[in-house]
Amino acid sequence: MELFWAVIVPLISIIVVLISAAIIRYAIDSSKTSQKLDLLIKEVRYLKTEIKKQQHHKQQDDSKHIFDEKV
Repeated sequence: MELFWAVIVPLISIIVVLISAAIIRYAIDSSKTSQKLDLLIKEVRYLKTEIKKQQHHKQQDDSKHIFDEKV
């Protein structure tokens, strides 16, 4: 009988932990906050690429001016 409880109690504990984790994961995935965070991350990435493009164009324009001044 002791062996039965030694096997069943940890098994039930593992099942309860897995169910709890699934419920918490579903709550996080379905929350509006996580969707807004995903959108915010996409916006930040887009802005970073735009800033890099503008800096690259600015550097090219500055190098043209330096070349024109030397000539």
